[in-house]
Amino acid sequence: MSTSASQQVEIHDIPEAAAEPQVQRHNFLIMALYQISLRCGWIFKTESIVMPAFLDALGVSAWVRGFLPLFNRFGQSVPPMLLASTVAGTKQKKSIVMSTMLLFSVSFFAIGFLWNLYAQESWMPALFLLIYALFFMVVGVHNLAARSVQGKLIRANRRGRLMLAGNVGGAITSVALAYFLFPKWLPADGPHDFFGMFAFAAVMFMVSAFIALLVIEPADPRTKPTQRISKAIQDAKLTFQQDARFRRIALVGALTNTSIMLFPHYQPIAKEYLHLSLDNLMPWVIAQNLGMAAFSLVLGPIADLKGNRAVIRLLLIVMIATPLLALFLIHQPWGGKVYWIVFVLVGMTPFSIGILFNYTLELTEASNHPRYLATLGLVVAIPAALSPLVSYSMDFFGSPTPLFSAVAILLVIAWLLTFRLPEPRYGETLPQK
Repeated sequence: MSTSASQQVEIHDIPEAAAEPQVQRHNFLIMALYQISLRCGWIFKTESIVMPAFLDALGVSAWVRGFLPLFNRFGQSVPPMLLASTVAGTKQKKSIVMSTMLLFSVSFFAIGFLWNLYAQESWMPALFLLIYALFFMVVGVHNLAARSVQGKLIRANRRGRLMLAGNVGGAITSVALAYFLFPKWLPADGPHDFFGMFAFAAVMFMVSAFIALLVIEPADPRTKPTQRISKAIQDAKLTFQQDARFRRIALVGALTNTSIMLFPHYQPIAKEYLHLSLDNLMPWVIAQNLGMAAFSLVLGPIADLKGNRAVIRLLLIVMIATPLLALFLIHQPWGGKVYWIVFVLVGMTPFSIGILFNYTLELTEASNHPRYLATLGLVVAIPAALSPLVSYSMDFFGSPTPLFSAVAILLVIAWLLTFRLPEPRYGETLPQK
């Protein structure tokens, strides 16, 4: 859509107190270090590789794995929606980032200890899923606060560079750690030490928590939070009613996020069809993280120069190819040798979520960011709510083809809809009716 065909509007940026050059440099560096340290913990609990392998070690079936994306998106949608007013009313949101990161650490210490003591118990999968559901509720509140801090402190035309710095720096550091530590904890032969892996992740989350405190964040006026469910629903409804641009990005986001339903299945289908073992986890994790870094080198600058709409469009092309490539490779006798390419492409799904939220940050002023982000998080969680049911289709049909093909079709629809999105970076709105 050209700007000549649309009305010019204000481009929302950061508060004046955060715009001083030395403050910008400091906050950019700290937030990059925060993202890097977070990646160094997250690589040891990746949703597409490590956690499905952990559930396989507990002996669960495909429909149980389907709860992973459900917990992921539910936790990152409903709790943020309910607590958006609390986050918005907090004077310094970095305190929420720190406290939630410490809860990340507690969660993975707990999972590690339980594995060490009760791995063979029949109730262990249920207890793990309960802790993991609570963990992602904390993740949702953390992400809402962290994105609000980013929207408050980092200029719109520097957020792509921050994503680039965090992804590339995080990939290099986390891949080096994975290269040396994965063989130690998940050897091809011998017992699997998930305790050591999860304990290390917990330590890195603790490091991230204290790095987050170092940002220079101007205090916001404290407001009284409204935590009633009815008020949260009213805020979400208001966001939809008032902003047609938001309605469009919400639809694109919901369709894009159908790809997360496939996350728990890429690793198990390779194990089933290609007879690959756990010693492939390390190269797959490395491939996924290096792939994300490589795409960041290209897409981060594009986001800063051209806006996030262009990046969403490019990402969807890659995401469409991912399930189709996986289906092709699992039926080739040589597919196991190049299956790592699938995980290079899988890394684009979490990257796409960040770009969707960055796009949303530019639709409104900073005071509305928690409400907009929470509402978008709720919408993109809708496909994940169906994840256990659609994952059962793999057990029912005895094949991943129906599910993977259906997701690819929905991603094509999302890509087509990006041509109806305005670009807020340049003040584009929808044509007046």
